[in-house]
Amino acid sequence: MGHNNSANKAFIGKVSPKIVDTVRFNNRYIDLETVKEKATGIASAIMIFAGIVAFSFLFFI
Repeated sequence: MGHNNSANKAFIGKVSPKIVDTVRFNNRYIDLETVKEKATGIASAIMIFAGIVAFSFLFFI
């Protein structure tokens, strides 16, 4: 049995539109993935800084 309906033929070779979640910040729309990447980068930088501070504190005791 073949599925030869017109709905399947209409989407052959076409890319479906990508749904992008956005966040409004300072009257600008920012992609949610970008926000997550930047937040992860900031969090990792804070963790590295906290580790350096903790190590230096233990080193000076």
